Amino acid sequence: MEPRSLTLCSRYFFGSRAIDKLAQFCREIRVQEKNAVLVCDGTTWKVAAERISVSLSASGFRVDRVIVEKGAVRSEVEKARERIRLLSPCIVFGIGGGVSMDIGKASAFLEKACWITVPTSFATDAMTGINATFRGERRGVDDKAHEGDYDIRVGPPLACVVDTDIVRNAPWKFQAAGYADYLAKLCATHDWGLAYSRGKDQTYSEYAIMLARAQVEYLMKNASRIRKDERAFEGFLQVMMNDGFLTEMAGNSRILFGSEHVVAQGLMEEQMRANVAGLHGEQVGLGTILMAYLQGQDWMAVKTALEQIGAPVTAEQIGLGDESVIRALTRARAINESWLRDRPDIYTIVMEKPLTRELAKGIAKGTGVIR
Repeated sequence: MEPRSLTLCSRYFFGSRAIDKLAQFCREIRVQEKNAVLVCDGTTWKVAAERISVSLSASGFRVDRVIVEKGAVRSEVEKARERIRLLSPCIVFGIGGGVSMDIGKASAFLEKACWITVPTSFATDAMTGINATFRGERRGVDDKAHEGDYDIRVGPPLACVVDTDIVRNAPWKFQAAGYADYLAKLCATHDWGLAYSRGKDQTYSEYAIMLARAQVEYLMKNASRIRKDERAFEGFLQVMMNDGFLTEMAGNSRILFGSEHVVAQGLMEEQMRANVAGLHGEQVGLGTILMAYLQGQDWMAVKTALEQIGAPVTAEQIGLGDESVIRALTRARAINESWLRDRPDIYTIVMEKPLTRELAKGIAKGTGVIR
């Protein structure tokens, strides 16, 4: 066993009206009351960041903001980096959904600043994740060429702050999407084991997989309670804040995504082609149903849990027709092959079970994802 270090998110601060007590929390974790940069979008400025700005300013911080407009792309990271270079802040806050948090993470990391994530919904499980994910660009944030989506390792945030009132008041579809994104670990861990057994990945953690599967089991068992029961909702929040820990224990990010994310990529492209707005977690949820079926896992339990939490379980519910799903499945191997060029370890079941049109249609119909 080679020596390796673990760096984890060291502090969590969550509960009702947590952001109104953010300045006090910053003092507790020894963040100096100097310059602070808030990274958010127009919506999350109104939902949370403006209150954070007022709270920090009243405590003596000099606050500036960066409004994300184009999504998770290089130009937004460069915009945030420019403000960070100019102000030399003591702390950067990524406030909002996955995009704002990833822009905050990457810009702070690249400028050697500390950052805190403040999710306003749990549409993804990115709040303590050690990677920042971006859309494909000719030259990405990491200065490398990428054909599709990619991520860079940035390490964990200094802290994660969750105002439970704000998360609860966000449209439930965002929380349901985040729930679906977390269930992906059911398929991802299966694919990781396959990659390891085929010699495609030298890293493998039985402990991290055991933890991930136990948390997925908890979420699936309590899907019907999470929205209405306070204790179950708190358990959901705590599970969702665990990604950074899991990936550090695992030694890489394979525990987060596998064939279900490959299929989700295809579904996203189909939605873009049809000019349909979609949530990443919703795409992943359908991908998890379909790939659990292909892997021989209990896809019916996955589908039931997603239905109970209020996440889509059919193509129609995410604005796609039957042919779109079949195309996404038949393209899965090509998408996986493109990912392998950047990450040779992302070897999944679709590399061993090519999805012909006939098989793809059978899986989609068999699971009820299409009629």
